[in-house]
Amino acid sequence: MDPLLQEMLDHHQLTRLVHAYCRAVDRGDLELVRSLYHRDAVDSHGGFSGGSVDEFVGRLAAARPHVRSMQHHVTTVNFAVSGHRAEGEIYTIATHTLIATDRDVDVTVGGRYLDKYERRDGAWGLVERAIVTDWARVDDPSPVEFGHPLTRDTPRGSTDLDDPSHRFFCLLGSR
Repeated sequence: MDPLLQEMLDHHQLTRLVHAYCRAVDRGDLELVRSLYHRDAVDSHGGFSGGSVDEFVGRLAAARPHVRSMQHHVTTVNFAVSGHRAEGEIYTIATHTLIATDRDVDVTVGGRYLDKYERRDGAWGLVERAIVTDWARVDDPSPVEFGHPLTRDTPRGSTDLDDPSHRFFCLLGSR
């Protein structure tokens, strides 16, 4: 195959993997999160989790009852590919609304994923991820308010199967 075409295909597949991770973690599809990593992968999410990908997915599962909403936004993406190995520096802005005893708390993080990938059996997967936090903002209590006419009557997103997207889509993110 033409080397430029192969590079474009690799970048496209890696971008799809990164975007699939964001949707899966935001919608609580932990099986999909797990499937994006190779079996022997490691994930270092700072104080939240550090070690095997199974440990990371377990921590995500344990955190679900305390998370009202999450959105991971990918901005700048840089990949370097060499055969069946690749590296990526993925800039992100991640918003988290956490459920506290008597209020919600918003934590917004600007950072990067430092990723290593391998193509095994024809499919790209994560083998190592480390997060870097460049900045963070905490709003306690959360200023989120849904009373405005633009938002008042819209469905509310959630981090599980109650999210409206699961009823709306039959192709995208179907289980």
